[in-house]
Amino acid sequence: LSLFPLNKSLSLKNSSEIEAVFKGGNKISSKIISLHYAELSKDEPFKVAFTVGKRNHKLAVSRNKLKRLMKESFRLNAAVYLNPSLNYHIVFVYYSSKQESYSDIEKCIKSLLLSFKNKVSP
Repeated sequence: LSLFPLNKSLSLKNSSEIEAVFKGGNKISSKIISLHYAELSKDEPFKVAFTVGKRNHKLAVSRNKLKRLMKESFRLNAAVYLNPSLNYHIVFVYYSSKQESYSDIEKCIKSLLLSFKNKVSP
C-alpha cells in the first residue's frame, strides 16, 4: 500500500499555489521531466501536481496519457523516497517533445525523487 495515494487532498490544483512553486521554488531536472518544489509553512499539507506542455504535445489524449504514466510512477515509488509529513508542494513537468515509454518515465521519476530526498533531508 502506497503512502501517497493520489487523491484530491494530495492534488495541487490552485493556480496561485502552482505559480508560487514556479516563482519561489527550486528545480531539479532529469532527461525528460523536471521537478519544481517549494517549502511551505508547517500547517500546510504535502501536495503534488503533474503537467505536460501543450506546445510539445498538441493532443489532449497524449498529454493525459503522459500525466497518467507520471502519476502511476509517482504513486508506486513515492513511499520509498518521501516522508508523508513533508511540508512541500511539488510539480512534475514533462518537457520532452516525444512520448517516452513508462519505463523511461519511471526511471526519471525515481531519480528526481531521490535527488529531492537528498536535497530536503538534513
